[in-house]
Amino acid sequence: MEGTETGRVGSSARDFTLVASPEDLPRVVDSLKGAPLIGTDIETTGLSPRDSKARLLQLATPEETFVIDLFAVGSIEPLRPVLEAGPVKILHNAKFDYAFLFDLYGVRLAPLFDTMLAAQLLSGGEHEGRSYSLESVAERYLDEEVDKSARRDDWAGELSERQLEYAAKDARILLPLQERLRSELEEQGLKLVSRIEFGAVGALAEMELAGIKLDVAKWGELEVVVRERRDRAAERLESFFPQPEGMLPLEGLGPSLNLNSPKQITDAFKSLGIDLPDTKVWTLLKVEHPAAKALLEYRELQKKLGTYLETYPKYIHPKTGRIHASFLQCRVPTGRLACTNPNVQQIPNEDEFRSCFVAEEGNTLVIADYSQIELRILAEVSEDPEFVRAFNEGEDLHRLTAATMYDVPMESVTKEQRSDAKRINFGLMYGRGAKSLSAQLGTDEARGRRLINEYFANYPRVQKFLQETAARATKERTLRTLAGRVRKFRDEDDLGRQDKGAMRREAMNYPIQGASADIAKLALIYINKELRGTDARLINSIHDEFVIECPEDIAPEVSEKVKLAMTRAGEKILKKVPVEVETMISPEWRK
Repeated sequence: MEGTETGRVGSSARDFTLVASPEDLPRVVDSLKGAPLIGTDIETTGLSPRDSKARLLQLATPEETFVIDLFAVGSIEPLRPVLEAGPVKILHNAKFDYAFLFDLYGVRLAPLFDTMLAAQLLSGGEHEGRSYSLESVAERYLDEEVDKSARRDDWAGELSERQLEYAAKDARILLPLQERLRSELEEQGLKLVSRIEFGAVGALAEMELAGIKLDVAKWGELEVVVRERRDRAAERLESFFPQPEGMLPLEGLGPSLNLNSPKQITDAFKSLGIDLPDTKVWTLLKVEHPAAKALLEYRELQKKLGTYLETYPKYIHPKTGRIHASFLQCRVPTGRLACTNPNVQQIPNEDEFRSCFVAEEGNTLVIADYSQIELRILAEVSEDPEFVRAFNEGEDLHRLTAATMYDVPMESVTKEQRSDAKRINFGLMYGRGAKSLSAQLGTDEARGRRLINEYFANYPRVQKFLQETAARATKERTLRTLAGRVRKFRDEDDLGRQDKGAMRREAMNYPIQGASADIAKLALIYINKELRGTDARLINSIHDEFVIECPEDIAPEVSEKVKLAMTRAGEKILKKVPVEVETMISPEWRK
């Protein structure tokens, strides 16, 4: 082919074809369109498509490997039919490649197989000390060494033979790696959940590229308000402790008391006649002295300042004026999404924080979330007749729980009783015992234990499910969600008493939170497909909640589409109880 060159790739006997002319792309398409699988990779000049360019696109089949110089060919439009349909594209960390090709060329890679996500699924949540780089996964599953030293090279200038060989091998090694991983996924019953993960890649990549807008002026005003609250909490805290002679006055508790020092805090409380075993939240909640409340308030406000208010504006991209966070698909053992740089999933729940995230002028936000999805999953997996009946008959489960626990008619349940029931419904699902639950309810441990006993007397199948789940994790060391996602657990004999308790709590919650994660990722896939061809775009995902930005005039239509997509996702997993989705249209993000 004119404009192409042939070279050897490392020690491999195969040749690769360097494509450096747009006229040669149809020949590449002819060679690839009949292939069932294509090893796919890109080399870029940086880590973000907003600031970098894609230099090479590598496409490998068992017969041939193409290394396409994107600087030389310009458009990759002739490749679109192969990249957006047909053969399965095998990638490692597919979200990275998808983002570049979508942002720079408008190409949506599909269908996909992500070898990084596959390896993470096979680990069953045992990520500690384990790398999922291509070289690590290839060594683990193929016993083959991948040289990644060229990754640090300059990819913007003239490319060396070494760089081209490196690029070609990166794509070709994905073929045997996919074969091995696919086989193991099938053997371990992870085929369905792997399809969910691979399907969610595009939705997440596009969501990251869309970003979310922060009203900087409003955020700055909130920072001033929260700083004043923090300082007042510090002054209140100062007033409770005697001032040692010769010590500087407390200035935001700086010179006198280090709030990060548990010893100084326990010593300060000792001066009040209060012996604290530790300074954890649950311990301080049980202390009736107002100094404990002031310390908790100070810590909360300080976290809001340091973690959010002082930090988030730094993440606004100068070109887009928006925050572009990174979402991690399989790093949390339950399958929940994680988020970094910054974590836009953990914005404080209060409207004063959320309302600072806004739509662009002329746009609005559609906010959609599942109603009590984890409790519905608990009803599904436990098959508790009262739980299942309550959801099928549209009853308020928290009010029902309060009525049965306090032995009062449903219509007589107070706001406080319903609030207690809500804490118990969610707390027991997370494996909380009498100690932590009583602290959260602001009552003594004996009453907390009594409430738990009454709860399980009313919902015996829930208790049975939680106990059997914890026992199965201990005995079999493996649990699955309804979609088949696996979580592996350590041998109890290797754990201390405290770690054993933590393991059992995690085990009780895993089938519930894991199924919620599976539903949420299915929802991402369906929402993303529904929004294609419109000016609406996903901009955030917070576990069971989704935020979409769209022009104001199509918001009602988008709201209905999102609701249907989320309901469809939930109904794929839940068969015994209905799925409910609540939506709201607002110019700013709200609860």
